[in-house]
Amino acid sequence: MNVTKINELELQLEGLIKTERDKQESDRFDTLRDLYDIFMNDKPEIRYSVYLNTDILSIVIKAYFDDIYRYKLPSHTVRADNHKQGAYIIKWLSKLRPIQILPDKEVSKEFLFINSSFAIFVGFAFLKLNVFDVLETNFYKHLLSETQYRNISGKNYASILYLVEKIAGRVENCP
Repeated sequence: MNVTKINELELQLEGLIKTERDKQESDRFDTLRDLYDIFMNDKPEIRYSVYLNTDILSIVIKAYFDDIYRYKLPSHTVRADNHKQGAYIIKWLSKLRPIQILPDKEVSKEFLFINSSFAIFVGFAFLKLNVFDVLETNFYKHLLSETQYRNISGKNYASILYLVEKIAGRVENCP
């Protein structure tokens, strides 16, 4: 096989990967918008004082997929598990903060933690159990504070999600 043919095949492969990633990003964008609506349904006192900045959300999704692809390449995995997916979305939602406060709105403490709350909500959506039913309030507050004020790696969030899921599974299975 000559060099020209190899280069053509490499370009075709790059094109296929880009097309796949564009589709994944579009699907994830739609999912996050839907989760934002569900999340805000429980917050009527805040819902009309904030908005989801779709430009920032697009950056969140690109950063998320960059991390996921960086993870998948050296580990030779086809798909990141639920814990890693949830972890990297928590990392980027809490870091880039796509939920913005509308101008001239009064702000309470709850507004300041809205992006961290949303990040945890979305991250937990990747788990197979409803962890909010069994999660202790103090642990949730600690995780909220960590996502708000600390720069935690995706791998550390993945470990946290794994442990939360295991604990939730044990509680759900108790008589």
